Amino acid sequence: MSQENVVEFLRAIGDRPHLLNALKMRPKDRVVKAAADLGYPFTMAEFDQLIWDLEGKLAEARNEAFDQHFSLWQTMWGRYYLEVLAVDLMPSLLETRIR
Repeated sequence: MSQENVVEFLRAIGDRPHLLNALKMRPKDRVVKAAADLGYPFTMAEFDQLIWDLEGKLAEARNEAFDQHFSLWQTMWGRYYLEVLAVDLMPSLLETRIR
């Protein structure tokens, strides 16, 4: 359930730019607290593990190495990581049907 909450939270803030904007500069513990307050509870460890797993699966689906040259990470320049996850990672996972 917690992994599903991570995904649903990222999708929710991806669809609500004002909320994403309010959260993107907050420390991870405050983002996790905000997620719980919105009804999507998960721990920092659950978040980290799921995101790394999903990024790795996406790299594999794209036939890319999961290293410093991974193309998703190239979109991060000048952006916050939370933005990349909500705006780029989640749609990419849907597109490739990775869960």
